[in-house]
Amino acid sequence: WSVLNGDHERRAAEIVREMMPGAFLTIGSELYPQVREYTRTSTAITNAYLGPIIKRYVDAVDKHFAKLGARYPVRYFQSNGGLAIGEAMTDRAVYAINSGPASAPQAGLFATAPFGHDNVITVDMGGTSFDITLAKDRVANISKDIDFLRYRIGVPTVQVETLGAGGGSIAWIDELGLLQVGPQSAGAQPGPACYGRGGTLPTVTDANLVLGYLNPEALLGGRMSLDRDKAVEAISSQIAKPLGISVERAAYGIFTIVNNNMVNGIRRVSVERGYDPRDFALVAAGGAGSAHITSLADEMQIRSVLIPKLASGLCAFGQVLSDVKYNFMATCPVRLEGDATYQKIDDLYRELEGKGVGHLIADGFDKDQIDIERSIDMRYVGQVHECTVRIGNFPIDATSIDKVKDAFHRRHEELYTYSERDSAIEVVNIESTLFGRVEKPGAPKLPAGGDVTKAIKARRPMIFSKDGVAAETPVFDGEKLGAGDAVEGPAVIEEVTTTIVIQPGWTARLHETGSYVVEREVGEGGR
Repeated sequence: WSVLNGDHERRAAEIVREMMPGAFLTIGSELYPQVREYTRTSTAITNAYLGPIIKRYVDAVDKHFAKLGARYPVRYFQSNGGLAIGEAMTDRAVYAINSGPASAPQAGLFATAPFGHDNVITVDMGGTSFDITLAKDRVANISKDIDFLRYRIGVPTVQVETLGAGGGSIAWIDELGLLQVGPQSAGAQPGPACYGRGGTLPTVTDANLVLGYLNPEALLGGRMSLDRDKAVEAISSQIAKPLGISVERAAYGIFTIVNNNMVNGIRRVSVERGYDPRDFALVAAGGAGSAHITSLADEMQIRSVLIPKLASGLCAFGQVLSDVKYNFMATCPVRLEGDATYQKIDDLYRELEGKGVGHLIADGFDKDQIDIERSIDMRYVGQVHECTVRIGNFPIDATSIDKVKDAFHRRHEELYTYSERDSAIEVVNIESTLFGRVEKPGAPKLPAGGDVTKAIKARRPMIFSKDGVAAETPVFDGEKLGAGDAVEGPAVIEEVTTTIVIQPGWTARLHETGSYVVEREVGEGGR
């Protein structure tokens, strides 16, 4: 295995550098130093393809900020949920894959910290997609590898469930005459029919406009208007008339179907992985998510929802909150028994962490700004799959090994409902994750509110049921609400970059940190 002895690969790399100076080069055994040849090969190939592209981008950005007189290096976000400087990002270009939504857990945890939530589901609904992430005990779920297009990529990646469910998702009728929404999207051009840019197909945004949730005159703080007539025309011609129902009922059907799609996605990252979503807080991110979030919580029986005022930029803010993060891995195929084995594992950890500390010091961090987390991939002898176990940062020896074994048994039972405490255990890989702590921005503190009725800016007909009957509903100006102000549903709160729909039975209370805490009234059956 080249991961155990990479001399041949390194010599081949030297020859390539001599023959092709300046060529971007990836050494698979260094990028992915673990067994599994296919994953290592596909990861190396993908990195070699992406590397020159990422390098051109990083060089251009770094050069631009240098001209502006920036005193610190630009940092780039990675799929592992942390930051890296440009050189590291270029060398490990595959860490850019799916890096955008990977900051959602960090943002969700920051938003919920003042309320003591350790379990958080963060959903980000934009124009095209709906991204779902989950953090348990304030730790985001991480995959050891991902499937990207047709390729298996071996990089630690924040688990993100992505659906084709956004504001631009197109509603259509299938061959059975059933209403469907997505995954096709109208995109930004031409966009939803109500944008007036030539789009003729009905979308989720068109439905929300017809239902009365969106302000046709003052979207984005008045910088954008929507054409309700075009939304009605699109829904009428494509959905309502073919189904023989009113435009209003068709719009509510679109709203309901896309909500069901999103609920199924939330179930996949929670229920299907052994988590009860009722034990989690639900955080809304993205410009479109706030219009749907209380409906999703209703279906999931989640009684606590948080909607930050900056929901549309929450994932970007999550990147600002993140530390510099590097993962260092090594293959270590040994049975977990014997002092010599324990010493070998401990020595490998120290070697990896020496490299990591060196990288972070080169990035400008002091040793007291560096944190280390260890994990180890283990399995029972005879198994072909392993599970990753987080362990403490302690010496691996005869006195501590029982803690490692016990952690594996508990993790195996958590994942597979059973453990075999009398069976032999073998190690497959070890990993050290090193963090360079960055200074975090503090939470804002809003002034106290008062009479919420002064924040009512309008009333307009809105539809909250499948019968399509509209009722006059208050619309609140979020800029005029203060800390402690409570808005009872049904209602809409208009922020500059998002519209918050408070369904009947829910109450939104603005916290001084700038998040709306939206809670469900408890009725019969605990709902």
